[in-house]
Amino acid sequence: MPDHYATLGVQPEASLREIKSAFRARAKLKHPDRSGSDDEAMRLLLEAYRVLSDPESRRAYDRGRLRIVRQADTSSFDYHEWLMERLDEPEYIAKLIVYDLLHKREDEAVRLYDSVRGRQDARLERFFERPEAMDAEFCLAEEYVVRARAMDAFEIMSKLILMEQKKPGFGYFYDVVLQRFRRLVLEDIGRNLEASDELALLKRALALHSSADNDAQFFRRQAELYVKGGRMLEAIEAIAKAQALKPRLPGLRALSRRASAWA
Repeated sequence: MPDHYATLGVQPEASLREIKSAFRARAKLKHPDRSGSDDEAMRLLLEAYRVLSDPESRRAYDRGRLRIVRQADTSSFDYHEWLMERLDEPEYIAKLIVYDLLHKREDEAVRLYDSVRGRQDARLERFFERPEAMDAEFCLAEEYVVRARAMDAFEIMSKLILMEQKKPGFGYFYDVVLQRFRRLVLEDIGRNLEASDELALLKRALALHSSADNDAQFFRRQAELYVKGGRMLEAIEAIAKAQALKPRLPGLRALSRRASAWA
């Protein structure tokens, strides 16, 4: 696998701004029109920039760089089987979960993760670098959504958000995590709940203070539910909170008019 970070001369935790700046600086030096430069060097630079400047493609690239033991030769050694024989130790449970995720054994990874969820001695971050462990758990949350277990995904995502707030691990990818959390709350779970249960979910989501954009949209949804339930004073309060975070959020004016007319 080519080292795109080395090609650009940046660290793996580099921000998008740093990546763009490094690309511009190196592109000037490696452009084919300059003496001593060549097309291949420029091609590698462009490929590195293409991958690392897009959050989704960068995440896929980073997942492939997770530092776990892989079967790298044609010998008879079976790393998966080797891990399976050691599942009495938390370290190998954690390593097998990540190994299965990376080798298209998602069902096995989810089942194994289910068996140790909540166990402090089997936390992935004990045995992997913090960013790698958090990325793996984000992938597990996605797998829960695929399996119609959105509330399980919510629990994992809530944990990851609190971890990120305490000490950053996702870096540039956190914006993608926040967007996915918003969609999880507002679409994957919320739309399938009774109003009272959805309001309880929104209260939990808001307690995380995940981002101003997320909270504004959560308050807007609260207001919509309050209006439908005839709870206009509560709706007006939720609208005011949403406006304070994101004044131009679509739909707030119409909600405000409806709530004020009945308050």
